[in-house]
Amino acid sequence: MLGAAFTMVSVLFSMLGSLVAHRNHDAGIRMWQSTAWGMLYGALFAAVWAAAAGKSFAFEATPAYVLSLTYLVVFGSVLAFGSYLTLLGRIGAARAGYVGVMVPIVALVISAAFEGFHWQATTFVGIAISLLGNVLVLRKR
Repeated sequence: MLGAAFTMVSVLFSMLGSLVAHRNHDAGIRMWQSTAWGMLYGALFAAVWAAAAGKSFAFEATPAYVLSLTYLVVFGSVLAFGSYLTLLGRIGAARAGYVGVMVPIVALVISAAFEGFHWQATTFVGIAISLLGNVLVLRKR
């Protein structure tokens, strides 16, 4: 139940972020600058949250840690958000939101290839429900 609640809250925040980004695009606010500010605010919020929770910050100066962190920053954040926000500006928030249906499916495929994820019947049911929802939303009335 907690996982389902977190999922619903994350979808809500994602939707709100997309609407704000679309509004910023329509207002002529530059994407890279607004992305940088948004990431700065997010980092500050996360740092304050962690400090309030009594968590410490740690950094390992090992090649594996630095390379994985660099990968996440460049590809998982900067380029991913830049690509999504470009798509958002071109096709609108409603249609760009369908990316959210495909991301978990692609993640499952990658996890199966590299992490040993085992496909189960419920996995295929979840994928089918996601794709069916996408088809229903995209079909012409």
